[in-house]
Amino acid sequence: MRIAFYGRVSTEDHQDPATSRAWQLLQAESLVSGHGRVVAEFFEVGHSRALPWARRPEAGALLAALTDPDRGFDAIVIGSSERAFHGN
Repeated sequence: MRIAFYGRVSTEDHQDPATSRAWQLLQAESLVSGHGRVVAEFFEVGHSRALPWARRPEAGALLAALTDPDRGFDAIVIGSSERAFHGN
């Protein structure tokens, strides 16, 4: 299975984007191990999780890719749900 990874880091002031991306991707790859591999990445830097996905550049690109039947991936894995979603 071809899998797209989505991750997010809030701001460069509070977290190192490279380190945050690395541990989120490692967590995602561990989750999908044996089921497929990550073939696409959508990683958000500096946009609040309180924003709707459509208003975040990378999340919006992921949503747009979902409408393309030739998108190149079959599933999505989230690096850290606490960073991707807000509220209930």
